[in-house]
Amino acid sequence: MFNGVIPALEKEQLNQTALNINSIKQVLESYLTSNSLEDEVDEFFREVAALRGKSVDDTLLEMRTGSQKYIEAVNTPVEFKNDIPVDVNKYSEQLQKLSEGIENCWDFFSQESQQFLINSASGFLEAYSKFQGWKSLIIRAKLFLPSIQTKQNLYKKYKESFFLIPKAVERATDIRKLKSTSQLQATAQSLLQRVKNINQQKLSTYLTHLGKDREEQIEKNKPAMAWAKARLEKMKNQQNQNEQN
Repeated sequence: MFNGVIPALEKEQLNQTALNINSIKQVLESYLTSNSLEDEVDEFFREVAALRGKSVDDTLLEMRTGSQKYIEAVNTPVEFKNDIPVDVNKYSEQLQKLSEGIENCWDFFSQESQQFLINSASGFLEAYSKFQGWKSLIIRAKLFLPSIQTKQNLYKKYKESFFLIPKAVERATDIRKLKSTSQLQATAQSLLQRVKNINQQKLSTYLTHLGKDREEQIEKNKPAMAWAKARLEKMKNQQNQNEQN
């Protein structure tokens, strides 16, 4: 996705942040559709809202929007040619979505994921050196014709995109320097674990072949799991179509 800005071995960590975001979405959906999460969740969202200086409703909306955009960005492939994105607009939009997810959902990321995102921000700032000196001339040359064709300054847009994630990480960390958020993060991780436990219980309910251990159980139930996944995907696509109509 970042084409050398983040080493290939760290792509797995990016996928891990996406798993965090998926759990965040479930926490938000549960909170907004039921009263099953009670006082702990109410207090958590009130504290996050106070930290940001916004209302709870605005905070929830930002989290929902940010989490959705983050997932979209992670799942959107971007093609590169000669170290330049084939579609600069698509690449810039992808980084914008990631940055919104980072800033709006920061408290839900594990410490490992937060550190990964901080390192990623540093990676983008270091990679910004390609826009200095003779290297910048090469990039300008590569983007000259595409800029004419799209009637946009793609060099400027590509260059500015390298600051999106660093700025998001900076904003997310700065507002938390004024107040200890260790308990806030502990609560967030507790909520995420609760969601994971619920998902595991649901999985166990639908796995009909028990097996000798968990690995064998999952292996024997792969056809059923594939069917369930396909059915959920079909329902999701139908829901998206209904929302568009």
